[in-house]
Amino acid sequence: MPELPEVEIMMRQLRARLRGRVIRRVEVCDSKIKLNGELRGCRINKVWRRAKYIIFDFSHGRHLLVHLRMTGWFEFEPPPKYRLALHAGPQSAYFADSRRFGVVELLFTQDLIKRLNRLGPEPFGADLQVLKRSTRPIKVALLDQTLVAGIGNIYACEALWRARIDPRQRADRLRRDEIRRLERSVVAALQKGLNYGPRIFQVQEFYVYDRAGRSCRRCGTLIRRIVQAQRSTWFCPQCQRR
Repeated sequence: MPELPEVEIMMRQLRARLRGRVIRRVEVCDSKIKLNGELRGCRINKVWRRAKYIIFDFSHGRHLLVHLRMTGWFEFEPPPKYRLALHAGPQSAYFADSRRFGVVELLFTQDLIKRLNRLGPEPFGADLQVLKRSTRPIKVALLDQTLVAGIGNIYACEALWRARIDPRQRADRLRRDEIRRLERSVVAALQKGLNYGPRIFQVQEFYVYDRAGRSCRRCGTLIRRIVQAQRSTWFCPQCQRR
């Protein structure tokens, strides 16, 4: 599932290929995607990311908002199936999404602002004291996009392992030093993902995520898997003791 590093890497690829180009054709190949407006002839002024959203800015205050969800991804050569294609100048981007959970919407600026204002701050440099507003387990609080935006299941697990914090610990009971340690760990986990670049899905390695029953890379204890808020959590019961 694409999370902040994967979305940022994807956005950078799209920006390099499409920014400044004029849309010559849009293909909508899925009835679930409804674009209320004509984009042909519009210039892509900016491609950027907010949390897990990719945003294309066009003229006249219009924006294409894309959330990749579980299986969404852009390809630059036509895949066997795709839900949407943007053809801009000599470049094309094909939105492939096998489970069709991804969201593509054409919004005016005021509607985009309303949507993004629901999100918490970006995790880079964020003051995570905001998490202490929650009485939920810290792993669950990290996934709340209204508290801090962009962290998903993978990087929440990885950051908590780095910070040596039990994912079941109540967020409002974390000490100040634990919060500061978590802030550094969140940034380190996300930066590690970003550093993989476009081959992230092929080469990425994790410390705890999806490693149940395997040895902790720090202490050798077997990694455990539990379920929190209907999501899997992986952690080291030795390194992350309460």
